[in-house]
Amino acid sequence: MTTRFHTLAAAVAALALSTVGLAGCAAGQETLKISADATPHAEILQYVQDSGQLKDTKIQIETISGEVDPNQLLEAGDVSANFFQHKPYLDDWQAQHKTNNLVSVASTHLEPMSIYSHKYTAVADIPAGSTVAVPKDPTNYARALYVLQTAGLLTMKQPATEANMSTITEADIASNAKQLKFVELDRPQLPRTLDDPQVAASVINSNYAIEAGLTPSKDGLVTEPVANNPYANILVTTTAKQNDPGMKELAAALESPQTAAWIKQKYGDSIVPVHESAK
Repeated sequence: MTTRFHTLAAAVAALALSTVGLAGCAAGQETLKISADATPHAEILQYVQDSGQLKDTKIQIETISGEVDPNQLLEAGDVSANFFQHKPYLDDWQAQHKTNNLVSVASTHLEPMSIYSHKYTAVADIPAGSTVAVPKDPTNYARALYVLQTAGLLTMKQPATEANMSTITEADIASNAKQLKFVELDRPQLPRTLDDPQVAASVINSNYAIEAGLTPSKDGLVTEPVANNPYANILVTTTAKQNDPGMKELAAALESPQTAAWIKQKYGDSIVPVHESAK
């Protein structure tokens, strides 16, 4: 009798716990696992979820770290989408990996690239023969060279276009009057080079600059133009998932005027929302 009572009590308790679990998840709510850079991507995603813009969708944010390739994770089906890259980077990645399975479903913001230095207060002060740290991935490497051109330190042989950014190399420099040398590093490592005695300046994306306590308008010696900039950060998913209702709801929330206004308030000119409605 005692055994039957305990068995019945356990069953009732299990049912109660199951009911609580179901109550904590809205009926029919889709969960999307998104891999994202910590700043500002994961923060933007968290805002979108907390703001109530998602009615039928829940997002699980996985912060990108280490040597994990977020696009490979997405291709393998380990995540529903990723949020860390711009379209030139995605196009180059797919060309390198001989695939076209990944697509952009939303664009949100620009992370202006700037030249930073802890040693010099103006680009004119950078000595001849100096070493400049730049991103090593092809599209951001090319982007950095054009920022150096904007600063008057280089002249490139051809204008920057979305089509040529994955093929630009040092051979495309027409003039390098100061005979600058370049060291190529993974983007997260670039802020550390500012304290390297062998590096005069570094060209750094805003998201990594922010993490290092830098602000383009205050600390950047020169910042790339925002107008007609092709480097808007995008939400990327697979062709199979691009029309899923949850993915569409998340994309709409990321591109909403409400989210754009929050980005402007949160990050100032360090992160720039790309939609006209944000102005």
